[in-house]
Amino acid sequence: MRVFNLIWAGQGVSLIGSAMTTFGIGVWVFLDTGSPTYFATLILAASLPALLVLPVAGALVDRWDRRRVMLLSDTGAALAPAGVVLLHTTGALQLWHIYLLVGLGAIFKAFQWPAFSALVPQLVAKDDLGKANGRVSLIEAAGQVFGALLGGGLYALVGLRGLLVIDLLTLAAALGTLLYSFRWLPTEPRHPSTDHTPVSHRDELLEGWRFIRQRPGLLGLLLFFAANNLVMEMAIVLVPPLVLSTHTPADLGIVNAIGWTGMTIVSLLISTTRGPQRLIRAILTVATCHAALVLAMGLEQSVWMLAAGMFGILGGYAVTNAATSTLWQLKTPQDKQGRVFAIRRMVAWSAEPLAYGLAGPVAQLFGTPLAQHLGLGQGGGIAVVFLLAGPALLLVITATYLRPRVRHVERELPDAVALPVPQT
Repeated sequence: MRVFNLIWAGQGVSLIGSAMTTFGIGVWVFLDTGSPTYFATLILAASLPALLVLPVAGALVDRWDRRRVMLLSDTGAALAPAGVVLLHTTGALQLWHIYLLVGLGAIFKAFQWPAFSALVPQLVAKDDLGKANGRVSLIEAAGQVFGALLGGGLYALVGLRGLLVIDLLTLAAALGTLLYSFRWLPTEPRHPSTDHTPVSHRDELLEGWRFIRQRPGLLGLLLFFAANNLVMEMAIVLVPPLVLSTHTPADLGIVNAIGWTGMTIVSLLISTTRGPQRLIRAILTVATCHAALVLAMGLEQSVWMLAAGMFGILGGYAVTNAATSTLWQLKTPQDKQGRVFAIRRMVAWSAEPLAYGLAGPVAQLFGTPLAQHLGLGQGGGIAVVFLLAGPALLLVITATYLRPRVRHVERELPDAVALPVPQT
């Protein structure tokens, strides 16, 4: 796993820099405008372009050398902080510049995830996939923890420009490790097809969706995550206002820190083992625990209950991410993984904007009157959303478990033929 560890370390450093930039730009936008709407628009600019470009990214990942796609992604992602630094230094930085550059960076980042996910099975042995995916989850969690801590501590000292310069240095580290890895890895083997019929770009883009649709077990699992994410994100996005309705911003910091620490610790444990062996069982068990935690957070809003809930939820995500990545890597042929993984993420993520749009109105228009009727205190309307989300999650889990094709997908769907693993 030497080459994987090298690339993994470079990407981990880059994720910390990116999290610092995300923190710094968010603070700058809010302090400059004082508007939650402008802040929410920033989040949309950082997510929607990536969601829209994922199918194209997946098709190109399967056509090109995946390491070179990652090089392109990291290089293009540097345009956003570099552009903001230049405009900020010259005093020309405006809000629309931020939106444009963040959206451009998100487009390049959309290529990175399917490329890295498809590259992992080429770098590690089959038995080490769980461990490798645990390490990927670890750097994602650690990037959030250290990015927020360092961003918050350094913003007052070096300002937005300083954070962006640090991000550029971390991106350079990621590029350096990728380039250095080329000395050990041969050019990726291509898979010549026996069918020489020309394939249109449209058919190539749809190939990932066709692959999933023809496998009911994988399709059912994908639909489970779309529904599960819709309900979970409606609750997760309301955690900050739930905390702040009865507690202080410092308490919110405690809740966030403990939550991301949970993901970091669990990811670290998985990264030192083979990970869960019964993948579907692990995914549904974690989802059931999430339903119980969401329900508990709706019933009790003390700081430590909310912190414990986020610790369990984000720690559970570490298990789910590792198990899900391993399952899809095992069941998807190498030459289709870019397209399939891109469609997989696009469908799963598509529920999040809907959840963000529904959470507030549901809490205000439905939750608040019900909370008043039940005699709940301050923040009761948000708590109602949590109380409804718990049973809704259990319904989604039950419906998924009752589908045998999903429950038995590990056994019924054969593993894809793996490419030879490089000697590392």
